[in-house]
Amino acid sequence: MGLFSKFNKKKKKKGGSTEPKRSESILAPETGSNGAPDPDSPEGKQLQKFEELKPRIYPFLRPANTPPFLRFETAGRTIDIPLPCIPFHAATRIFFVEDTGTSFRVLQKTAVPESVSLLELLNISIRNLVQNVRFEVRATTFGGYILVGNPNHVTSYILVKNLWKDLAKRLDDNLIIAMPVREALLFIPEKKQEELLPKLATACVGMLKDPEHRTHPLTPLLFHYNRETEQLSTYAVRKPKEGDAPAEAPKTEPHVPESEIPAEPLQEEMPKASDAAPASPTEEKEAPHLYIVPDANEEEEKTEE
Repeated sequence: MGLFSKFNKKKKKKGGSTEPKRSESILAPETGSNGAPDPDSPEGKQLQKFEELKPRIYPFLRPANTPPFLRFETAGRTIDIPLPCIPFHAATRIFFVEDTGTSFRVLQKTAVPESVSLLELLNISIRNLVQNVRFEVRATTFGGYILVGNPNHVTSYILVKNLWKDLAKRLDDNLIIAMPVREALLFIPEKKQEELLPKLATACVGMLKDPEHRTHPLTPLLFHYNRETEQLSTYAVRKPKEGDAPAEAPKTEPHVPESEIPAEPLQEEMPKASDAAPASPTEEKEAPHLYIVPDANEEEEKTEE
């Protein structure tokens, strides 16, 4: 097991309520509505259908310039179907998908009752994420950490407030977080930024520019989690020669501007990425700079042999 292994694997209490606990998102979602429409009304039927759909809804991060609609061409006409989405720090957008088992179906606005706000929808999706998706936190060769788990969901964990609160507490520091592609969520402790920030930035730029690994690019920007305020913000580093003037990181070359991150329109249904982890760090599909360091115990056993 790695450091902070299986953070969200919790034992279920016997005889307790099966209703999952409300999850706190990093965006502080509001509570839902108390009113309920007549079950036989169109609104009531829509709500009932949504209740059946709720356990399968998950957050889905995309670049900020992703169109907030599905576009169809029919009989010479263009039809745009709106999608519920939430801006995330101007770097990405949070969409929502239904997990059908073999694919993801993008959630359309017509599937969400008017009584369900966007922030409540986000809360529902995060609750499902925390309850159903496992991951581990491991050390990387450059000295930082990476979340290892289902590639379809791993970057969505940036939305889970309690995760970053716990990790910041364990490292006793603020955190600098990167999600260059949808399959990778990395972070470093702020107190080691002078040593690790250039390495983290180089790893991110490498993933964004490497055609083999940039299957689902997100953003070259970094994020900062403040353990005192429990807030997440876009990361800025102070220039040593210009005093208080902030500058967005990463600053290592070559830089990949946000405008160069392609944002293809969402498809109504999308295949799920395989969650099978590479058997060894030498396999071609794993980037060398993201080789996961084995546990210290495993290394000691090999040395003794």
